[in-house]
Amino acid sequence: MAGSPLAEHRAAKPPDADSASPAPKRLSSLTGLRFAAAVGVLYTHSMLMINPHLAETLGPEVWVGGSAVSLFFILSGYVLTHSARPNDTARAFWRRRAAKIFPNHLLTWCLVVGALACAGATTLSEGSGIAASLSSLFLVHTWVPSHLFVSAGNPVSWSLAAEVFFYFLFPVMLPWIKRLSPRGLLIGAATAIAVVWLWPLFCALVVNPDGSSFRRHWFLYMLPVTRLPEFVLGMLAARIASSGLRIPRIGVLPAALGVISAIVMNPAFLPQPFLYAASTVAPLVVLVYATAELDLHDRTSLLRTRPLVLLGEMSYAMYLVHFLVLGLLYLGLTDQGWSNLSVVLVGLPFVLLASWLLYAGVERPCVRRFSTPRARARTRAAAAS
Repeated sequence: MAGSPLAEHRAAKPPDADSASPAPKRLSSLTGLRFAAAVGVLYTHSMLMINPHLAETLGPEVWVGGSAVSLFFILSGYVLTHSARPNDTARAFWRRRAAKIFPNHLLTWCLVVGALACAGATTLSEGSGIAASLSSLFLVHTWVPSHLFVSAGNPVSWSLAAEVFFYFLFPVMLPWIKRLSPRGLLIGAATAIAVVWLWPLFCALVVNPDGSSFRRHWFLYMLPVTRLPEFVLGMLAARIASSGLRIPRIGVLPAALGVISAIVMNPAFLPQPFLYAASTVAPLVVLVYATAELDLHDRTSLLRTRPLVLLGEMSYAMYLVHFLVLGLLYLGLTDQGWSNLSVVLVGLPFVLLASWLLYAGVERPCVRRFSTPRARARTRAAAAS
């Protein structure tokens, strides 16, 4: 989450304002959709806090959050591809991504590690615990199949490790995807979906033949390379949208109902390994494609309204702080006799407030300050005046 989940620098904002080519159309509806994805993660974690036994039954409430993270990955691939400009460089791209991702991550990492230190967590003073915490700071912790590593630092930052991996590969993958013909794009999208469906079989036969539940969870859900096909699928969907291919139109509401149906019904029919991503990957990319079409063709969109766009812009901050805020309130209030439900209901406004403070006080200023070198920023400011 992640953004995060997944999290873009305003949907479809052109990466290089100095480019002479026309700026891509802003996809504000996808920004609003990001808020829906953040709410999905918040919903799952809230439900698990209210009823911890859900983690054992693995009902639809649990898979809402997992599907929301998959939506973040697909959204990320779509938006970055749609907003890419021909004269952009890998270095400039990575700089903008770092300016977007790391300030929020660094602050929340410090808060979590500080809270654990105050609570007297013994693992922070052990060699393995220090290594795990540092690996989470640099977002490489999910490459290690260890409980200690994947849960180190801010627990939701595991999805950021996947996003950083995607960002590293994006400048290399984009030219290849741009060279695909319309038919090649469709074949590529079908292949990406097929790979997501084949991962559980590969895991069962090669990676996890002994049936370890953690190792399966790590490989299918947290390992960055396993989630790469979802990001690539988003990239391919963006190219399909701009290729002129005639795709049967599917409205956002039917696409959303398809996602909801998959989340609710698939746990009754599919083995658990297919529920991490495979069962919803196709409905999710259809939803992203249909939502983007609203903006590309100037159709009416509730997701494009100013409140939802603002909430969408706050979604990355919300993803990072919600677990920390709810966790601290849980530790402080349950000792005073508060029920889990009461803690969650009281905590939601604090989550929203903390999200806005992080977005407005850290994320937005850091993006403006660090996403462009100072010399270029001064040149633009002089030209604007």
